[in-house]
Amino acid sequence: MQIVEEMTAGTTLPETGAAGTLRKIERLLGSLVGIAAAALVVAEIVGGLFAGVSSRYLLQKPIIWTDELAGILFLWLAMLGAVLALQRAEHMRMTAVIGMLKPKARAFLDVLAIAAPLAFLVLVLHPAYEFAADELAVTTPALDISNLWRASALPIGLGLMTLLRSCVSPLSATGS
Repeated sequence: MQIVEEMTAGTTLPETGAAGTLRKIERLLGSLVGIAAAALVVAEIVGGLFAGVSSRYLLQKPIIWTDELAGILFLWLAMLGAVLALQRAEHMRMTAVIGMLKPKARAFLDVLAIAAPLAFLVLVLHPAYEFAADELAVTTPALDISNLWRASALPIGLGLMTLLRSCVSPLSATGS
């Protein structure tokens, strides 16, 4: 994608047709995921961490379920953060090494940078779904809720990343 960015620097493609619609969907999805991630950060800080620490150390009466809630929120935050990083092309890459290569080799590696994560996401999506389905019957010890709330972060996050990587991101990389 680096080579595409270099070639299209300073130019913007028109937002028309299917590509324009996909870019709008990607931006909307990214905004929704970003809002959800921001809300999770606030919930994590206030509900999971601040309430737990203040009750434990200030009031000397720990609230047991805050640790469990913090764990669930953190897993969701990690998955939604991964979706945002993939959408913004901020996932880890060997850009220092790629920058030293010739344009043809860079173009190949840019295609590989799209295809390899997509292949991984497709491979792990079904097992993540099966894991979440198995967790439906399990309840968390402190909150006494279905562990599906925790486990569903995996297939939902992986599904969103697959959607963005397979349909939307390759098109939007040329227009950004």
